[in-house]
Amino acid sequence: MSKEKKNKENEVKKREHKGEARDHLWIGKDEVENVQHNPTSRTKKLNIDHYEHGQRLSEGINNIKHKHQSKKSPISDEIIIFKVELDENNAVDSRGDHKSIFSDNNLKINSIQRSHQAIVSTSPDEFEKLDNKLKKYIEKNGHSSNFFQNIKSINEVSTNEKEVRLPEKGKEEKNDLQITLMPNLDQKIYNKMITYIKGEITNLQGEIIDEYYLSDNTPVLRVLLPSSGISILADQEIILRLEPTRFFGPTSSKPNTTQELNGVQIQFDTNPKELPIVCILDDGINFPEYLSDCIAGKWPSADIVSTCEHGTKVASRAIFGDNLDEQVHKGILTPKVRVIDAVISDGQSGISEKTLIERIQSAVMAIKNTTQIFCLSFNDGEPIDEFMVSDLAYELDVLSKEQNVQFVVPTGNHRLWTAYPTLADIIDDDDSRIAAPAESFYGLTIGSITRGEHIHSLSRKNELSPFSRVGFGIAGTEKPNLVYPGGNVYIDQEEAFIDRHSAAYIINNRGLMVQDYGTSFSTPLAAADLAILTADTPEKDSLIAKALLIHHANNEISSLPDDEMELFKKMHGNGTGNLTIAKNSYSNIATYIRKGTMSRLVKQRVKFHMPTNLADQKKAGKAVSNVKVTCISIPPVNKSMGEAYLRGYISASLHSRNSNDTLKTTNPPNEQGRKKWKHIHHFSKTFNMFNPGDWEIWLQLYTKPEIDDEEEVNYVLIVSIEDLSGAEIDIYDGIELDVGSRFQYLTEIEIDNED
Repeated sequence: MSKEKKNKENEVKKREHKGEARDHLWIGKDEVENVQHNPTSRTKKLNIDHYEHGQRLSEGINNIKHKHQSKKSPISDEIIIFKVELDENNAVDSRGDHKSIFSDNNLKINSIQRSHQAIVSTSPDEFEKLDNKLKKYIEKNGHSSNFFQNIKSINEVSTNEKEVRLPEKGKEEKNDLQITLMPNLDQKIYNKMITYIKGEITNLQGEIIDEYYLSDNTPVLRVLLPSSGISILADQEIILRLEPTRFFGPTSSKPNTTQELNGVQIQFDTNPKELPIVCILDDGINFPEYLSDCIAGKWPSADIVSTCEHGTKVASRAIFGDNLDEQVHKGILTPKVRVIDAVISDGQSGISEKTLIERIQSAVMAIKNTTQIFCLSFNDGEPIDEFMVSDLAYELDVLSKEQNVQFVVPTGNHRLWTAYPTLADIIDDDDSRIAAPAESFYGLTIGSITRGEHIHSLSRKNELSPFSRVGFGIAGTEKPNLVYPGGNVYIDQEEAFIDRHSAAYIINNRGLMVQDYGTSFSTPLAAADLAILTADTPEKDSLIAKALLIHHANNEISSLPDDEMELFKKMHGNGTGNLTIAKNSYSNIATYIRKGTMSRLVKQRVKFHMPTNLADQKKAGKAVSNVKVTCISIPPVNKSMGEAYLRGYISASLHSRNSNDTLKTTNPPNEQGRKKWKHIHHFSKTFNMFNPGDWEIWLQLYTKPEIDDEEEVNYVLIVSIEDLSGAEIDIYDGIELDVGSRFQYLTEIEIDNED
């Protein structure tokens, strides 16, 4: 990374608030206009040689027939599974193509990896009908069954496509594998094939360790299988993937400095029972007796003897924040939150994905009525898959959506900082990419930055910590979401050290203060902020709290071009959480909030007010105001759909008043912060001059074909206005002067009754 880029990163400044803290403003249902939407689509005939194209497709169909007949199984007479590929610019699950190609031909999409590739299933009879349609398409040169023109290829699914991240081992050496069967099939099919596959595994000198189903009813087998049997098993039509079993746990480090806490007192600013609560999903917490009031409860998973090695550290970061060293120096510890100790690990060995999922599910169901915030500082040791969400990330998303909880997870750590001379070299290495479950779409994913710097460290102050993994997530999803301080490390004379000025100070299971580092210790800082914000929202709404934290993150970097902004987001996401501004409005920053639902065929136009007193400050060439917009939607997800995992999204568009008092679109260029098929739209626009009055955010829901038009999708919309004029304008008073009490204070509304 160049010095110029580093200097620009160091321009990140904490936004200053002015005046007394005020309530955020609520956008009520009377400020929302519903507009009917009538979508249309048209099919055009492509200018291709339909005869030659049909012949190529016919060759693929014949190959599928041959393989299906030669590889008989108990379901061969019931189902055929194969791959359909479109051009890269076309999605197999777009509404027009989906019906003409798939639904009308009784082809069920079972799985998607890339958005233009589908693995489908149908009966042998329907497959024969498809073949006959293709023959007519060829015979009539594309004037019959012209949907074939949009299909690039029809082929069998190769074994190479099913074998994922498999290490090279000797033929007889056994592999601990996870076998995922084809999703979206009937249970009768699964019952027959699971019995058959178990027999095949035994014949191949393998053994079955476990069998379970994901939340979407997809069967998964965990097996030990010799390398010689992998390709043989992968040749079964019904098998989607074979991959190494994932094991999760904390990344261990070796703290190099400890300090006794003799004479230190604890001082609560309020009744301990009134503090917000974070659930720590880890290997247990072991605090000294004088910290016992910081524990809100315990939830032990059965038969786990825990070490409390990692969980104690994580809990101390959540409770005391990033300035524990300063608190110890003053002799007074001031807790920000309390924690629930949920033991899901023994702290000594990695946990298999299936076991970890089950323990987390049990903990959430037991604890969700006490807190919605769950801190899980565990990761896989390898970068995420390019196209497929991990089972754990998927199950976290299911729990988030169905149980109304928020998971806060780390990007994960790597050791590349011991091998590379610069941060830029690390970021360019694919092995620095985030590790599961950091790709969870609905999880709040946290990276680490340094709070200071060391002459030998690769990272300067406020830069990404050398060990912190980077984005993006599946299908370019913005990950990390935020960054918080998690320590700094450096190499000196081939030895690794923790920088004491930037260390993550924690309390260990012996009651000592220790210097440490890792994204495990940036994550609980975010979890604590999220819990504090949640406690301050009506109905303790954690989704509103999450949106506020993302919306008001510090990321004020001047004049970054698109490529450098992309790099910044890859490392820092939306920036560093700013609890103070997220929690309240001020005279120079006013924030509007809207929580609602919408369906596909009804657009929404949401009003907010731009005040006259700020508009009056216009000066040529001088920035007057910044308007920032964040919309987080929670559509359905589908693990089997690969990079098309997200089955809907809400598009947000900013519309301002012109001099004729009519609305005009005022979005940033190049879809910046508002890409298609991203469930978080987050963007801002700076104005040198503007016309006051009611501006609007236009919202539109886009969904995949299987989502009913009437299905409602939840969203949270945040809009903030910031004074950049330097004239000490009170935006908040200006809004009330213009429109009175049209917008209620957040503390006065009941969200459940809003719609």
